[in-house]
Amino acid sequence: MNNNQRKRQFIEYLLQKYHHVNPTVTYLLNYLKTQPNTMDSIIFTENVKYAPRGIYISYQQSTQVPFVYYKDQLSYTMCEQAFHDIRLNSKFNQQKFYLELNIPDYFQQLYYLDIFEENPFLPENEELIQSTDVHLERLSIEANIQQLSRKLDAALEKHQFEEVSYYLKQIEQLRGELNEN
Repeated sequence: MNNNQRKRQFIEYLLQKYHHVNPTVTYLLNYLKTQPNTMDSIIFTENVKYAPRGIYISYQQSTQVPFVYYKDQLSYTMCEQAFHDIRLNSKFNQQKFYLELNIPDYFQQLYYLDIFEENPFLPENEELIQSTDVHLERLSIEANIQQLSRKLDAALEKHQFEEVSYYLKQIEQLRGELNEN
């Protein structure tokens, strides 16, 4: 069994075992499985957000965004964009698409089928970048809370209680996000 056949086998396993909330993701995977020329351009890996063409598919219910397509440092949540790029790619460009899945035992399945490949676009120090991203997001949330607190104070002084209620809800939501991180 060659590498492309093992990739098809893995996609078949996904389609049988998991149901995605977005039907177009299922259409995309069926397309990949059935088109003979597409498997050459699909690479199963991790951290696809750093690749020039990365597709992230999550089958976890808790994920906020179940599908993201990264293309030249932009991200799209519409599966159709990736589908059309892959379809056109097989006819013209022959660029690589890096595919990451959020499923239980993802790496175990990929290693078992011997289809995992290292992502050559990973930054040198992934941990530093992730911690920096978390820190910057936290600072951004804290700045938003401060700005909303000033608006809340102004609304209290003007006795605009609908605005007070709105700002309190916004602040509460942002504090919840801080506690999650």
